[in-house]
Amino acid sequence: MCGRYTLAPGNLALFAERFAVAAPPGEAAGYNVPPGRAVATIVQRADSVPSCEMFHWGLIPAWAQSSERQYKMINARVETVTEKRAYSGLLERHRCLIPADGFFEWQPQAEGPKQPWWFHLAGAQLFAFAGLWTSWQPQPDVEAVDSCTILTTAANAVVSPVHGRMPLIISREDEAAWLDPTVPATEAMALLARSANDQLLRQAVSRGVNNTRNQGPECIEAVDPAGPDPATGALF
Repeated sequence: MCGRYTLAPGNLALFAERFAVAAPPGEAAGYNVPPGRAVATIVQRADSVPSCEMFHWGLIPAWAQSSERQYKMINARVETVTEKRAYSGLLERHRCLIPADGFFEWQPQAEGPKQPWWFHLAGAQLFAFAGLWTSWQPQPDVEAVDSCTILTTAANAVVSPVHGRMPLIISREDEAAWLDPTVPATEAMALLARSANDQLLRQAVSRGVNNTRNQGPECIEAVDPAGPDPATGALF
């Protein structure tokens, strides 16, 4: 799964040029972005051009009676996404990009708490997760909530020693096609076969990232997984 990611404040200055959209507000950035938060999401609505909007991370299906399960749909398995009612129709016209510069996964240990690892591209450059989005409006007089989810797949050789799943990173040359609602769902799904996941690097980081209140650059500082942790006593 992908339950935490990074979008360093310094990368917001590069955001507009990298994705050819207006940069998101400063609160989109973070070294420890958790589910349930408003996150920078790039969408291309019908008859429009791509734009960056702030969406709730945790998809709320359009047919939901309440938003109580919103945190539980932070990820969608690419292998079964076409079979699930919650994602019906979204692959056809509600694909999105969720920009980031890294993500975390946790590795079980023989003893003690799990060890967090930060996965990123060389130079911590910006990339985009493949995502889906929808709008939820339970009543006509209630403001709609736009929400999103990140597509995941089986982990590759870089991620699998830590976790069995990983988020799908769209190759840069395929980002525009993934967004384009005129591109059929079958063609869009084919883009995911040539993702940028094989370019990932990993490094062990402090268990301080376990606490979502910790949002500073120390969240991605490398540590020796066999040595003492700077965040002694942190639990996940």
